[in-house]
Formats: sequence, structure tokens, C-alpha cells
Amino acid sequence: MRNIRTWIALFAALLLAALAVPASAQTISVYSPFSQTDASHEAYLRMTAQWQSETGHKVDDYTSDMDDTWLALLREGVESGTADVVIMAPGSGFDAEELVTVEELMQAAPQMGVRRFASMREADGSVLLTPLRLNWEALYVNTDVLARYGLAAPKSYEDLVVVCTVLSQNGVTPIANALCEWSEIVLDCTALIGAPEAQYGLQSSLEGAKAVLTALTQVGAFGADPWNATDFDMQNSFLAGQAAMRFDSDWLSMMIPQERQENVQVASLAGMDGQARGMVVGVPSLGLAVTRDCFEDPARREAALSFAAMLLEEQNAAQIAACTGGALGQSIGLLTSGAQDCTGLLYDLIPDQFIAWSDSVIAALMSL
Repeated sequence: MRNIRTWIALFAALLLAALAVPASAQTISVYSPFSQTDASHEAYLRMTAQWQSETGHKVDDYTSDMDDTWLALLREGVESGTADVVIMAPGSGFDAEELVTVEELMQAAPQMGVRRFASMREADGSVLLTPLRLNWEALYVNTDVLARYGLAAPKSYEDLVVVCTVLSQNGVTPIANALCEWSEIVLDCTALIGAPEAQYGLQSSLEGAKAVLTALTQVGAFGADPWNATDFDMQNSFLAGQAAMRFDSDWLSMMIPQERQENVQVASLAGMDGQARGMVVGVPSLGLAVTRDCFEDPARREAALSFAAMLLEEQNAAQIAACTGGALGQSIGLLTSGAQDCTGLLYDLIPDQFIAWSDSVIAALMSL
């Protein structure tokens, strides 16, 4: 009797194990740049391991630095038909015969979290990558500094002016950017605040930025003497939790001490017109695509779409996008996952106009 019970228990265990693994378990080849030098390396490995455990599928992982050797390996994998999911920068030279378009992915898996960014168009006009990481610029906020004066992180242009006024009146530097070392990032961010998204890079957005900066300067937003401060000192003032806010790029997030990451957020502001901004200032950095050969193989396609959907889940996408933790990482995840597209950068869009205009803005602000 005991032997029979033992065999029954063993059979049940084997049956459960068999049911846990899909009948057509696949091994998919994934090419990613999340190497040990990337801040998302451990998170990516953890996500991949969990997906394999939950689905029974396996990943043949080609992860490395995004150098010429890796790009050549990626090209070989796509051309030979062995690559399934690729994560890379836009403009890598592939076309719609090699990678599935974003429109096709949205039709095949509408719940997968795929987004179409016009800024990710390839040379042939197709959009092959759904965004996974952006190079962005935004307003950083030391929320604990604001809280000392009963203030919350600004959500609009009007909020920003009020917050800067209160802080300036209390002897706190509201925005830690030095105006003597003119930061293009400040101009980029205020241009998006000052004019509708569709006008970004046009003369109207340049004039809008001037209007925003004029209003902020008039309430002392950049400190008592922004013309004689160095941006290095202003940056350190923000990092130390002394100044309240700073316009900067995603690189600054890597410099926030771990002990301060719960007290720092990035903010997306509604503009002077009172309308929310769906675009984020910046350019796409990494996107995800499924290869054409994989997509046309039903078994491989199911596994590849499952893996892609896992990476695009809001929580996972936020970890890949943020490269940091705490409240800071959460706010970065919200900023990037909620973006409808990237604006580009003013200097790249209109270099000649930008230089002349920025000089004129500095002169106008110094005369206030």
C-alpha cells in the first residue's frame, strides 16, 4: 500500500510539473545592452529569471555593451533569422523587412504596452522600436526642502512661480541653475512650459521660454546673485539638499546619494497655457523590437511577445528607465512611462536660431 501511495504521489508531482511548463516551451534569443556596466543590469537579470520561471520558456541571452562587436553580432542574428527580441538605440540601420513595425505589434497585442513615438522613426520612415529608455531633461525637486515651508512639488507653471516666490522670501535658493554659465537644459525645459507642445522648436517656444524665465527671475527663482555663481556650486547645493530645485538631465539622477533618493523627485509641469504636457524634453535612448522571422513563426512569436510584454509592464519599464531607486526612481518611471513622445532638443532642432536667441535672452534677463 505504501508503495502504491508513493507512486501516486510521484505521478501527481510529475503531472503538476508537466502542467507548469507549456507544451511548446521555447528558447528565444534576446539581444540587449544591459551589461554589467549598465545600471539596470541586475534588474534585467531578475526580470528575465522570473519570466523564465513563470512561463517555462527560456532566454538565450546576448547581453553586452552596445559596441561595434555587439552590433555586428546583433546584425548577424537578425539577418540569419535566429534573433527574436532586440533592445537597441534607434537608427541602427534595420528596416521593416527585418523588424516588425510598432503598428503591427499594437495590432497583434494591443494590451502589451507598446507605444509609438514619431521621434523613433528610422531612415525609411518606419517606426520599429517601442521606447524602453529615454534621455530626458526635467525639473528635479528636493521635496524635503519644500516641505519645511509647507510646499508641495509644483505641477504647473503657476505652482512653480508660487513655490519660487515663497522660497526666495525665506532665503532659500529655489532653482539651483547658474545663469552666468547658461544651461541649454534650462532653455529646453522652459521652452516646453512656455508654448504648446506642437510649437516646440519654433520661434513661439523660444519666446515662451523667455517669458517663463523672465517671470522666474523677477521672483528671485535663481538665487540672490545668479550671474556670479558657478553651475558646479549650484549643482552641489542641490545635491546636498540645500537648494530646492534644479533643471537637469537624467544623468543627475545617478549622482543623487542613496540616502536622499526618497526626498528627490522629477516633475512634469503643465505649461503657461494651463495644459498638461504629454511629451518629455529629450530624445529616445533605447527601444524594443521583435524580429520579422520570429513574428512569422507562431510558437516563437508567442514567447517573444510574452517576454516583450513583461519588460513593458509599468513596474518593470520604470526600473529600466529609472536606473535608480526610491521616490526618485518612481517619479522617473512615471515621467517616462507616461510620455507620448520626445520633443528633441532645441540646439539640435534650430542651432543657428538657438545661439543668437539664447544670447539675447541672457542680455534681457541681466537688465531686469
